[in-house]
Amino acid sequence: MGKDLLALATHQAGVLSRDQLLRAGMSRAVIARMLCNGLLTTLTAGIYTRAGDTTWLGRAWAGLLIGGRSAVLGGAAAGHLQQLVREAPDVITVYTARQVTPRDGWQFIRGTRKARGEPSRTCYEATVIDLCDGRDEDALAALLADAVSSRRTSAPRLLAEVNSRGRIRHRSLLREVLGDVSQGAQSALERRFLLAVERPHALPTATRQAHAHNAHRSDAWYESFGLLVELDGTLHHRGAAAFHDMTRDNDHARAGLLTLRFGWAHVTGSAACATAHFVAATLMARGWPGPAMPCSNCSRVHSV
Repeated sequence: MGKDLLALATHQAGVLSRDQLLRAGMSRAVIARMLCNGLLTTLTAGIYTRAGDTTWLGRAWAGLLIGGRSAVLGGAAAGHLQQLVREAPDVITVYTARQVTPRDGWQFIRGTRKARGEPSRTCYEATVIDLCDGRDEDALAALLADAVSSRRTSAPRLLAEVNSRGRIRHRSLLREVLGDVSQGAQSALERRFLLAVERPHALPTATRQAHAHNAHRSDAWYESFGLLVELDGTLHHRGAAAFHDMTRDNDHARAGLLTLRFGWAHVTGSAACATAHFVAATLMARGWPGPAMPCSNCSRVHSV
């Protein structure tokens, strides 16, 4: 095998197609001999690997070679390459303009997508919106918030991707969540506090992701009333994270700021109403005229 083919195989994670070998001047007889000698191994029809087990990246390249020049990795496969999906998916999604016979281990979707990077994958915004499909509201909000907080994209760019599509599931929900993210809700829990606690009970509008004192950033800051709200998505913070939380709370207390902490159990179901009334009572004790407005669920909750 010549240096050019070796370099190509290395670039493609050890995978080569029959067409690539033939275009490089290798005859069918030579290909057959290399297969017999174990210098090449068939991964799937028309796709070979040089030696040993094929990596997931090699399988991703194989999907692109099967799909042809227009092929682009999408869905969880693109998400894994873009660090949106932790685990490499067993089935690799490939968009391609031509009809491809189904094969185990790959999902070929007829269609064209703009390509980015090597191996070719959908652009970051397209991947994020694709991955929203099938998720519930909280999981969808978490994905969008994580994407924006990573600073690899922005809410306006994701919204432009949503608006560019002729058909898309949950269009209204995506627009709503991106609107909340653009206002600073950087996690599903923060958005849930905004939607279930603050807005329906007509509490003052907090400043999101604000630096209330020194270098510390807080989830929600009711500046006029010296009240901070921190939203913890995990049951317990440990190690450096716990130390940081304590230091932040102590610094805020010394500056005369009160910190309230809530988790998922405080902002879901009827507990959200109890939390709203508790926040309202705290704000009123610090000068807010109040009161909280009852929402449709408040009849089941006694004011705190």
